[in-house]
Amino acid sequence: MQKTLSITIGKGSIGHNNRAFFADNIDSSRSQNNIIFCKENIKAVYRELFDTALAEYNAKQKRKDRIIKDYYDHIFHSKQEKPFYELIIQVGNKDDTPCNSSEGKLASQILIEFEKDFQKRNPHIRVFNSVLNMDENTPHLHIDFVPFATNQKRGLSTRNALTKALEQQGFIAKGKFDTSSKLWIDSEKEKLSEIMARYGIEWKKLGTHNNHLSVLDFKKQEQKKEIVRLENKIECTDNILKSRQELLNDTERIIDELDGEYQEKKAAVGQLDDEITGKENVLAETAAIISENNSLIEISADKVSRIKNIDRIQAKKTLFGDNVTVSQEDYNNLSELAKKQIAAENNNNELAEKIVQLEKDNAALIDKNKSLNNELKSVNSLRDKLNSALRELSDWKNKYQKVMDFIDSLGLKEKLREFLKPVVQHRSK
Repeated sequence: MQKTLSITIGKGSIGHNNRAFFADNIDSSRSQNNIIFCKENIKAVYRELFDTALAEYNAKQKRKDRIIKDYYDHIFHSKQEKPFYELIIQVGNKDDTPCNSSEGKLASQILIEFEKDFQKRNPHIRVFNSVLNMDENTPHLHIDFVPFATNQKRGLSTRNALTKALEQQGFIAKGKFDTSSKLWIDSEKEKLSEIMARYGIEWKKLGTHNNHLSVLDFKKQEQKKEIVRLENKIECTDNILKSRQELLNDTERIIDELDGEYQEKKAAVGQLDDEITGKENVLAETAAIISENNSLIEISADKVSRIKNIDRIQAKKTLFGDNVTVSQEDYNNLSELAKKQIAAENNNNELAEKIVQLEKDNAALIDKNKSLNNELKSVNSLRDKLNSALRELSDWKNKYQKVMDFIDSLGLKEKLREFLKPVVQHRSK
């Protein structure tokens, strides 16, 4: 028994493969017969494969514009690589191997065995979604994968690169028509034919790729390819919109946090202004007290000087021995000075104590003055920093407003609402 086989690289539509929606050529009553071998989140697979290499790459970058924040998003927007690739594997066709026949069941067993060892045969191909569909005309297998090349000198040391990944598996291009991809697919076809042979089926090789198809079948196949292409485009657009919406949400959250910080720092600046004014008033009062104390010290010194004048009065000896006589004027002066001496001696002690206390107060006030000046310098430095932070926050607000204006000009919000509308699908019974 002979049958054709085909292994082609498809556009890739995870939603179609996993029946997130149903095309017209699908019999939904047989969808329960589909087999899901693998179904993983592609972003989680990217983190598994590339996070370590991405961290190493970013650590070496001196320019911020060369840092890659999200490698999946980076590849998604790349013009050279695709986020993932897909193989479509089929044994027979709709005429000799329909799904609801014994031939179809045999073909499904061959495809199951082929899928079982596919990951082992391809160490640089990371399969994240693999489905055998039994609800269309012919059993066929979808294998979705992310290629990864290791020990790379350019870019990430481990990166998404189909040709490099296949070269590391030994498939080196030999010319324009013998590319790495073609050599790899030819090898997988040989593996599939070996499995077919174990089930008694010979590989029926055709002279051209599509000469076994009728004109109508060929047109249907081309229409199916176009549908897959459009579905993939819709998926890509939806992912872009989701990414941009996440960016908007993150930006709005950051702006809210910055605005709260702005208000807190603005209040702190006002409080510091009040504190500075209070300390300046205290400094003025301290300076006035120091001036008054200096005046008291000068007055006290003058009084002490007067008291010392008493010692300058000269005594005169008489003929009668040690008795001293003075003139009436000197007597009066002496009497007056004696009284002042008594009073001065009493005041002198008080003034001396006051002078000592005033000098201590002056020293304390000078120290306090220095401390207040230091505090003022610290407060002024903090106020300068807060004012700088306020200016920075204002710049962020202006940038955020420009981002919002740009997004509004693209009409992305309206497009997002359209994509989020529920789609009513009519399934054939």
